[in-house]
Amino acid sequence: MNVVCAPTAELSVRDFNRIREHLHRWTGVRFEDKKLTLFRSRLAKRLRILGIKSYTQYADFLIKHDPDHTELGIALNLVTTNLTSFFREAHHFDYLTQTAIPEILATARRERTIHLWSSACSTGAEPYTLAIVLREALAGHAGWQVEILGSDINTEVLAHAERGIYSAEEVRGVPDNLLRRHFQRGTGTHAGEYRVRPDTRQMVRFRQINLLRPWPQFAAPFDCIFCRNVLIYFSPEDQRNVVTAFAGTLRPGGILMLGHSENVPTGVELFERLPKTVFRRKAPAG
Repeated sequence: MNVVCAPTAELSVRDFNRIREHLHRWTGVRFEDKKLTLFRSRLAKRLRILGIKSYTQYADFLIKHDPDHTELGIALNLVTTNLTSFFREAHHFDYLTQTAIPEILATARRERTIHLWSSACSTGAEPYTLAIVLREALAGHAGWQVEILGSDINTEVLAHAERGIYSAEEVRGVPDNLLRRHFQRGTGTHAGEYRVRPDTRQMVRFRQINLLRPWPQFAAPFDCIFCRNVLIYFSPEDQRNVVTAFAGTLRPGGILMLGHSENVPTGVELFERLPKTVFRRKAPAG
């Protein structure tokens, strides 16, 4: 296929609607009208790479000729912005260290493994922050292990997360003492880069998961799930479905962390609300 430059191709409202509705149908992510210009600029390089001359042809290709959704994933990677940082919304990590983890350690449960899920992990700052927090909190508590799942729908950010390498700007939220203990500082051609140390990295595994599609079978229920600043992009029905599904994967008494502007949807009575968007899974009735 010949490569065709398409810098002047226009994205009509009709084709914008076709593309964003297709993405929403498969991912649940809603895109506002004002995103038309962003779609045009970020998808332009796909037109060039594929040799497609118009957005109408691209919409046809995306909707009708992408049976395994490979192109859908590429398009989603291009038009979504993944904002994340280490220790973002720090009160949630404070709650873990001051309340949730001591409560877990005080239990007499046979399985001495703490399971956590960062369900929209982006480039990995959130699950690696969890790993740092848990390693620090469990120092001196022999026999306890931690397993953290980091998931996202975006394969590009998952690849970044799996590498575990960050710029000085990306790790600026990490306190100096924790930066020294949990990161290796690059030298030479890698100066200015920080790699998560192996002992911390091995606590986290990554997997692509679409929260609105059937989830994989999890080996054990979670003690804590982070799903911050994600529900705001979903419809009310999708929010209820996702939060209800989270409840089914949490231990009774397990914790769900939502973003600062989010809440458990109306009609979902499975959680007890605690301060600062922390929600505790209620024990089953009876």
